[in-house]
Formats: sequence, structure tokens, C-alpha cells
Amino acid sequence: MSTALRVLLLLAYIPVVWIAQNNPKQVPADQQQAIERAIVDAHAKMQQAARQGDIDALYEYVLEMDKGVIIEDGRLRQTRQEALEATRQGMQGLKDLSYSYTQKYITVISPTVVLWVGEGTSSATLKDGRQVSVPFAETIVFMLKDGKWKVLHAHRSIPNR
Repeated sequence: MSTALRVLLLLAYIPVVWIAQNNPKQVPADQQQAIERAIVDAHAKMQQAARQGDIDALYEYVLEMDKGVIIEDGRLRQTRQEALEATRQGMQGLKDLSYSYTQKYITVISPTVVLWVGEGTSSATLKDGRQVSVPFAETIVFMLKDGKWKVLHAHRSIPNR
């Protein structure tokens, strides 16, 4: 076999190995199901905290980061603290908040990294009694840190309609 052919075969082999090693299906099915249940549970607890207006409990699920933790409607919240303060400010005028999902997808990337993708409608009652409902789409990257699933990065936006 010529050297050129060996090099071509090696170059063709590298992406296949990379894909195989980084394929979420490499996580055993029972472990993948357990991870998905843990993510659903963590996400539900985050939403419960948001519904109750408990911003500190909500942010217990957000990692301490200083490199673009959250993006909301085109605004990059650089640090966890900046995102926390923006969320606190945004929740001040709310009396009630709820989320209704039309689609939710969980992709287990590895035993310690998971992607959540969803869309639905946020509904809120303002303190003055007005009600508002808006569609949203979101992506959340969860990371297992010290035995707990935490948000590494989140992006939420209101789609153009």
C-alpha cells in the first residue's frame, strides 16, 4: 500500500473515530435515561423557583461563570451576577408566572453534559392585573458539577412572528 493511500485512509479514519467517541448514543441507554430524568427534574425545580419568584433558588442551578452565561432576546449577560440582577429586575413587576411547553428535547452529549431545547409560551400576570403571554424558544446546556446538574449556558428568545 502506498504512503499516500495510507495517509488518506488515516485522514478518513480520524473523523469516524471522533464521531464515534462523541456520539451521545455511546452513553448506555439506562444511564442516558437516568440523566434525562435528572435534567427534567432540575428543569422543573428551576421553573418552580421562577413561578414562586424565588430568584436565588433559581440561580442555585446556574454555574458561577464570567463568560456569557445567559443570552436573553439578543442581550448577553456576561456574568452570573449580571444575569441574576437582570432576572431580579425583570421579575419585580410580576405577580404570577407560568410556562407551557409545546416541544422539549433532551440530548445527552456525554455523562456530564446535556443539551435541553424547548419552545412554548410564557404567561404572566403583572402586579397591576394585566396578563401577558409570549412565545419563547430556549436552549440550555447543563453540566454535572459536584454531583448536581447546573446551567453552563442558556439562551432564551422570543421568536419573530
